[in-house]
Amino acid sequence: MNLRTLSNRLQALLTLLLCLPVLAAAQTDIPPFGPLYLQDEVATMSITMDPDSAEAMLFGDVGYAANNPFPAVFHYQSSVLDTVIDTIAVRLRGNTSLSAPKKSFKIDLNAFIPGQKLADLEKLNVNANQNDPSILRAALSWDILRRMGLAGSRTSMVRLELNGEYMGVYVNTEHMDEEFVEEYYDRDGGNFYKCLWPATLEYIDNQPDSYKFEVNGRRAYELKTNTDEDDYTDIAHFIDILNNTPAADLPCALEKVFNVADYLKVQALDVVIANWDNYAGNKNNFYLYHNPQTGLFDYIAYDLDNTWGIDWVNQDWETRNPYTWSTEYRPLYDRLMDVPEYRDWYTYYLRKVMEEYAHPDSVAAFLEPRLAALSPLVYGDAYYPLSFGFTAEDFDASLDEAWGGHVEYGILPWLEARTTSLEGQLDSEVPVLVMHELEDNAPVFDSLRVRAIVDGGDDALEVTCWIDPGTGPQPFTMYDDGEHGDRQPGDGTWGVKVPVAWNWTTVDYHVQATTSAGLERWLPCSPVTVTVGLSPSNLVVNELMSANANNVSDAFGEFDDWVELYNAGSEPIELGGKYLSDNLSNPGKYALPEGTIAPGSWAFYWVDNDPEQGPFHGDFTLSASGDEIVLSEWDEDNEVWVILDFFPFGPSEQDASLGRYPDGADYWVWFATPTANATNNYAIILGLDEAEGPASRTIGPNPFRDCVRWNGPAASGTVHDARGRLRLAFEQRNELCREGWESGVYLLTLEDGTRWRLVLTD
Repeated sequence: MNLRTLSNRLQALLTLLLCLPVLAAAQTDIPPFGPLYLQDEVATMSITMDPDSAEAMLFGDVGYAANNPFPAVFHYQSSVLDTVIDTIAVRLRGNTSLSAPKKSFKIDLNAFIPGQKLADLEKLNVNANQNDPSILRAALSWDILRRMGLAGSRTSMVRLELNGEYMGVYVNTEHMDEEFVEEYYDRDGGNFYKCLWPATLEYIDNQPDSYKFEVNGRRAYELKTNTDEDDYTDIAHFIDILNNTPAADLPCALEKVFNVADYLKVQALDVVIANWDNYAGNKNNFYLYHNPQTGLFDYIAYDLDNTWGIDWVNQDWETRNPYTWSTEYRPLYDRLMDVPEYRDWYTYYLRKVMEEYAHPDSVAAFLEPRLAALSPLVYGDAYYPLSFGFTAEDFDASLDEAWGGHVEYGILPWLEARTTSLEGQLDSEVPVLVMHELEDNAPVFDSLRVRAIVDGGDDALEVTCWIDPGTGPQPFTMYDDGEHGDRQPGDGTWGVKVPVAWNWTTVDYHVQATTSAGLERWLPCSPVTVTVGLSPSNLVVNELMSANANNVSDAFGEFDDWVELYNAGSEPIELGGKYLSDNLSNPGKYALPEGTIAPGSWAFYWVDNDPEQGPFHGDFTLSASGDEIVLSEWDEDNEVWVILDFFPFGPSEQDASLGRYPDGADYWVWFATPTANATNNYAIILGLDEAEGPASRTIGPNPFRDCVRWNGPAASGTVHDARGRLRLAFEQRNELCREGWESGVYLLTLEDGTRWRLVLTD
């Protein structure tokens, strides 16, 4: 097929791609591609560095060049972003590819300047994919994972220049690190393990440190976050349950610690595309993230270039049985295949992948425009042929033709051969009911919010949350409509919000799903118990900042998020044993340093996820788009978290802080001039006396106790509280009275667009 024909088919294929259905969404956030991962353009990356350094990196000792970053200048050019960063680090990346003539590179933006980022990223992987004549197999695989709602690297096509020399076509592939976790998960802060050969997940013993063993100078299970603690208790516990739980008890036990359904989705895709260099095939190339939002380990795919008919180990992957994929014992894969329900789920996902995600039309829709865009650049890529003798004509033919050697198939012929084989191997199709990733908002305050992902393949699906506050279970219908604490309407995430009665102290809950075909599933196997209520305390969160660009910097010159505490009592309070967090489900993220806070005094902490910078730097960050702050302590006697203070907040304006007014009060306001580690009582309240919008009006008094009035003609409008909830819609007024509202901050918006922040005091 010539390139003109490819271009003519592009629009129809893209339309088809956009119409494809999706699996029930995992509880991950699939971020937009953003300016660094353009899908319809080939950007240019230019690296300028000392010529001797470039020579050493390209032609010197590869071990040194892979482990020692070289300083350079980085220039990124595209139609949406053109920027130069004067100081970055560049080094080689890869394993067996380090010695290849066409190198892959790691761009490290913050190696020499801590905190330096580009489009919220600290590192970029610029991959040659030199063993793949199409260059695109990995990118295609990542794209399918993304459409399946699973965490996986964003990619884009780029041309690379080094000291003015054209180095060829590359795949810009998102680096997996703490920024990756922040992008893809609602809650970061959990342990993130990079698992490489020989990561079998087999049981060693009950000592967490036993899983820190090294091979070839690195850990098989390498912890990439929370490295100061270096605590492997969670992964050791997971491996223990996986290996040592009796078969009859495995589903109940495993689903408490591992996201089974999403692993089976990834494994189903791996089987269709023949990703043999993965966990099940080669005990290699995957990540595990201990998700604090669900308490489960999530399995994340990694390194997807040896796929779609590339074979280095002389196996007939195109005909291998999907139920005996591993050639050696792999407890995660083999034990799940022995559970009939999980085997049914796996079969269901295999069919979904073949029919909806790795379908020839959707594969062509992704590849054809990229092949067309890259072809002229490959013809000028002098490094492209050097590793295996590929020619530019081989690139043009890679969608439909095998190259030979380790490239046994063209991509589309591979897909045809593989799916034909699978169609004759799969178990008979049976109805399935998948429910997973249960989560709640424990400890609970005004309402219990529960959600779970359910996929029944059934329009008559019913999901019920049974809640027992100690007086017997009560049913509450769950919904997938975007209005009940679930996610988007129809995305497979079901939710419910249940108001908490005044006398509830603990609540048990249990979720039941049923289909019209008679299938029923409960999650978890036994009810979950959550605590209810806030423990009053004189120690409170007094002020916070989540969008610090130029306001106050730490000792390292970094403008980071921060939190201020205040002692509103008359006695000193010990800070040791207390914690800060941005997640009610994981309140113990940051242990406050030992010390005492005097009455009427403040304590100040950076929450910048840089604990290596000292004890007053917490290991989480706040989101400028909205988050929550939790102050807690651990009750050892009752083995429960006691929540001392909790405050959820919405989007932040840059360099504005949110704080109690005055110190320790029950209501919060935005400060135009933050008062870090100082009193809030004389702060300038943001927008207090200024109107936003087209009209010229004044308002007063503000703050107010009973009523507030504005000049000009009477107008209709709305009032929202600080959490964004509509509290009042009114018509033709010049005055607004408190109407039973509690003290706090409100947003008054008139029909002409004029807006004020109102502060209602007692």
